[in-house]
Amino acid sequence: MDGNHTWPIPPGVRTVPVGGYPMAYVEQGSGAPLVLVHGSFSDYRYWEPQMEAFAAGRRVFAPSLRHYFPEIWDGKGDDFSIVQHADDVAAFVRALGLGKVDLLGHSRGGAVVLEVAKRHPDVIRSLILSDASARLDLPESDANRRAEMFRADLFRKLRARVEAGDSAGGVADFLDALMGAGAWRAMPEARRAQMMENLWTALVDDGLPLASDDDLRKFDFPVLTLLGATSPPMYAIFAAAMREKAGFPAPVVIADAGHAMNVQKPAAYNAAVLEFLSGL
Repeated sequence: MDGNHTWPIPPGVRTVPVGGYPMAYVEQGSGAPLVLVHGSFSDYRYWEPQMEAFAAGRRVFAPSLRHYFPEIWDGKGDDFSIVQHADDVAAFVRALGLGKVDLLGHSRGGAVVLEVAKRHPDVIRSLILSDASARLDLPESDANRRAEMFRADLFRKLRARVEAGDSAGGVADFLDALMGAGAWRAMPEARRAQMMENLWTALVDDGLPLASDDDLRKFDFPVLTLLGATSPPMYAIFAAAMREKAGFPAPVVIADAGHAMNVQKPAAYNAAVLEFLSGL
């Protein structure tokens, strides 16, 4: 481990050097490799509702991206971006000798795996996009403009509240805007603590790289798109655009669930992912 990157590693968590950074991860099961990539405010712990179900027939990896827990980051440095994280994920796959993997990304993690698909298609067997954030070539319309502004506004308001000294209130407003009124209040205390441990990773203004029409059309592996039925509209707009531009299949919609669909309805979510994987 690089001496400049040392922090306590929780029991059961492993690390592998990736570009001089000790990427933490948990692993379970055996079989074809499946890599789960978390989104903002999250880390490897986000996938606890999936690990056992997926590991019944697969070798499942849930890494924490650079500067997420177990590191408690202070926001310093210039190595936090979608592109950096995408390169790290590809390096993680190669460092463990996994060959081609089934790669699942949620929310910001969806943008990360899209970038992996653009930059490192050789490590992907299939791609799973779960309420994936994206920047696409969208035609001008009020709905598309609102979709593109939603994420930027969400993080801008969070930064303003944190700078005003109200971190907890900012995170509560962020989550309620993303998942519906009362979402923060209804969240278990342990999950709230996890989000606060990753606070600084949500304060970096890391713009999404463009996934052009040509980029999407080059994907030559199976793709699954998952949406929460009550998720913010931007995710459905992105999924529809990718289907129109590149022939991605119609998304699977998880009923009675929003953006955290894998946590809210894990049985339905896990079944949808496993059904897709079983057909490869």
